[in-house]
Amino acid sequence: MDLSTLMKNSQIQLKPFWVLSTGVCFVYGLLIGVPSELNAYGELLSLLIAGPLHLGLCMYFLKITKGNTPSFFDLFKGFKPLLNALLLFFIINALTILGLLFLIIPGIIMSLGFSMSYYILSENTEMSFSEALEKSWKLMDGNKMELFILHLRFIPWYILGLLFFVVGIFIVIPWQNLTIANYYQELKNKSKQEGDHTS
Repeated sequence: MDLSTLMKNSQIQLKPFWVLSTGVCFVYGLLIGVPSELNAYGELLSLLIAGPLHLGLCMYFLKITKGNTPSFFDLFKGFKPLLNALLLFFIINALTILGLLFLIIPGIIMSLGFSMSYYILSENTEMSFSEALEKSWKLMDGNKMELFILHLRFIPWYILGLLFFVVGIFIVIPWQNLTIANYYQELKNKSKQEGDHTS
């Protein structure tokens, strides 16, 4: 996959929604970050809402990849499949932390392997969390390194964002999110094509 083209196309695709997307990402960060700084109850609240909010964030950016107009309130649509969103969040984080405890690399592999779970659940809200995890792992088979490289490509942009009084980071975050959502769409289309060839 041409990652440079993917990033460039995502940047163009994001232009009409950049301000809204920056606001959505900023609110997402506030809702997760602020409660955890208050007290133990706030930390618990952050853990409980992180999964559904992340699912909502994926729903928001998937809309853009499909040529639809996103809404700020898409961020909160992840609370509808609440139980699956919660279970997905806790299982992915538990497995990633477990992998990191043994060695750093297994944790990274776990994180990359399950990274498409939220997008899969976004499009199939009735699906069980375990099925979303399984489909993500299968979809990422042979693609983990490529996705890792895609994430690395944004590091210089984050550094540049820091130089612009940190504000620039909030411009890069929605771009990265949309690029990953587009990467998911590319993987999904590739998987369908391969399935058509083998059937």
